[in-house]
Amino acid sequence: MNSARKIITFALLGALAVCASASAATPPAHKPAKVLRPPARVKIGRVELAEAASGRPALLVAVRYPIQAAGRALRLGVHIQMKPGTVPLADGVARRLSAGPPHKPERRRTFTFVYEIDLKPRIAQKLKEAWDEGRAPLATIEAQDGIDIDGDGKVDINPPGTPRRVLRLPDPQRQGPPTGTSPAGRTDTGAPFCASFPVVRVHPGNHTEIHLPTCDKKLRWRVTAGASAGTAHLGPEVLTYTAPNTPGTQTIQLDHGTVVIKVTNPWLRISSFGEPTPPPGPVVRAMGDSVTAGFGYYSDGKLMPFLSLYECKPVGEVLDDACSSNSTATKNGLKEVPYAADYGLANNVSWAAQWANEFGVTNYKNFAVSGSEPTNWAPGGSLYATTQRIEAEDPDYILMTVGANPILANTLFGLGSMRCALESDIFGGYEKCVEESFEEVHLRAELKRLYTNLVEKTQATIYLMQYHLAIPSSALLYGVTQIAEMGKLMNETIAAVAKEVNAATKSQQLQVVAPPHFNVGISLEPVYPSSFTCSYFEYGVDGPSVQSTPTQDELETTHYLSFCGGPKGGGEPWVISGDTGIHPSAAGYAQMASQVPPPAPR
Repeated sequence: MNSARKIITFALLGALAVCASASAATPPAHKPAKVLRPPARVKIGRVELAEAASGRPALLVAVRYPIQAAGRALRLGVHIQMKPGTVPLADGVARRLSAGPPHKPERRRTFTFVYEIDLKPRIAQKLKEAWDEGRAPLATIEAQDGIDIDGDGKVDINPPGTPRRVLRLPDPQRQGPPTGTSPAGRTDTGAPFCASFPVVRVHPGNHTEIHLPTCDKKLRWRVTAGASAGTAHLGPEVLTYTAPNTPGTQTIQLDHGTVVIKVTNPWLRISSFGEPTPPPGPVVRAMGDSVTAGFGYYSDGKLMPFLSLYECKPVGEVLDDACSSNSTATKNGLKEVPYAADYGLANNVSWAAQWANEFGVTNYKNFAVSGSEPTNWAPGGSLYATTQRIEAEDPDYILMTVGANPILANTLFGLGSMRCALESDIFGGYEKCVEESFEEVHLRAELKRLYTNLVEKTQATIYLMQYHLAIPSSALLYGVTQIAEMGKLMNETIAAVAKEVNAATKSQQLQVVAPPHFNVGISLEPVYPSSFTCSYFEYGVDGPSVQSTPTQDELETTHYLSFCGGPKGGGEPWVISGDTGIHPSAAGYAQMASQVPPPAPR
């Protein structure tokens, strides 16, 4: 970044900090909040006849789904009427839909999955008879459109429209491709048209056989990129895979399709290939503040622009979770939280969503609200009704980051109770200042009330994610080591209260998870070891910086002899820039999610 650009950037950051501080005292009048579009419609596209491995005719049906359907088991059915006046014969199949390799974040609104319906022997025989008589039977194809995200038998995501297609099935040996009464799909006969690989589930260390999909022409398959763990062997008709002992997501790329494999610990059972009903899995609920909600990303996976921070910032009297990955609001102004249809699971942004997606969890809801405090979630708080809802849904896991507010807001958007920090340093009463600020907001007491309530009202394993280290450019009045020390004291408080509640309740439900260190690129002594160097003068730093781009630009200017930029090996920073460098990016959340243990066997 050149000098002029740096000056403009820092001026904007300073102005933003002043505006935010003023807004805390006098909330501006908001325009109605904009809400993102609902999930896309389900649409049946291209349909082709092919020959299955069994030798019987098979239908290949391409269906466009909303991205929220990825990883879920949905059904496709067909009714074939051999001639007018006869009763249609029915067939169908269910598959756990794969949208291909996972993206972080996921910005696609839709994906296409191609079903293979290996028609039953009776249907195959009747089709042959009809074709021999010169008839083209009428097929009605229907796709399941509603998505039940929590397994209660009720549709939670119901895109508008009727996903149905009606077409004739002429003899493929005598005529061209089928033509429908609805708009025909793509009929390019050059590239092969193949069924998709469903999501495959396998227990750690186990073997599985994955049948190669049917295509509209004979093909020879080959592996173009193998899994990073486990072993795969490709045969003429089957891909054999031996899973590693470590759970997680593996991807095998073939020249005509991609296999996504979820290596998961056994929950209750693993469904057989193509089973209509998905197997039971863990019930996962998330709650807490902006670090759990994924503030700075919209629910469509897009980043919040820098100039939108003023109308998105998670402070004020009304907490509507705007501009967070689990919410559809793109600016403040609503009186309640408009949670995304799938609570932000499909966009794969927050550490909670990335953890769930890594292990194939679909019964997931993220109720976190940006700007919320422990007192909001504890009994009597403004969000306690949501806490009670979470408890009533009997979760197996609760994922949470909470505790930094209102200290975080006071530090980043105004002086507040942290004014004393400006008059002290790491060696001169700073720790006492921070502890007094914690006491002013009753941090320990409110965390204890919330933790105790969750432990007493659920049997869930509760993962308490501690806070990452972020050095925001908006906190220009604080030293870097002061911010690092405050974060360290915050995390120590979370761990201490969790230990106290576990002991008092004779439970180990509260499990504290520490994120990896988010390198700053300068010396953080005495808060954090600074044994790395990348400068000619060998100045010690904590490592190649993963902070936001504006923060790195500022640090490079103020520590030009010692600063170590990054991230190491390239890639995006672990902290977003749109909020001046506070919340993790999708890459940063991935680092946090990697520290959470996988769902345990049941």
